[in-house]
Amino acid sequence: TGLREVLGGNRRMLSWGTARMMRVMTMAETPTHVRTFATRRGSGRAARGLYGGKDVGFGNMVSHSERKTRRMWKPNVQKKRLWSESLGDWVKFNVTTQAMRCVDKAGGLDNYLLGLKDGKIGSIQGLAAKRRIEAALAEKGR
Repeated sequence: TGLREVLGGNRRMLSWGTARMMRVMTMAETPTHVRTFATRRGSGRAARGLYGGKDVGFGNMVSHSERKTRRMWKPNVQKKRLWSESLGDWVKFNVTTQAMRCVDKAGGLDNYLLGLKDGKIGSIQGLAAKRRIEAALAEKGR
């Protein structure tokens, strides 16, 4: 299916990077997932990893004279390989330390991704990994 059919005729909702990732994803047929990422607010870097709800924050740096200049707080992002039990392989992600704690608390990458709703993942790469895990579990269940 083409991009126009998936979006229902509205091509302006996606950037080219998202359209490129859609070709890789197996769930490109479902327009609800596409619209979830096309309309979400936040930085594009959070869509390319597991950020666990964290993103760039903005505010003011206030000097002694109380002059205010804009600054930003970047999330603590690490490049990590996370083990997937169902895939039996490592999956590379840009992960925040907050998301790593959430993965540990859930008992692994598979439990973390399968326990989240698709809209809460907030990442195209995370959603694609979730689809791969679901497919591997369905294949083992046969």
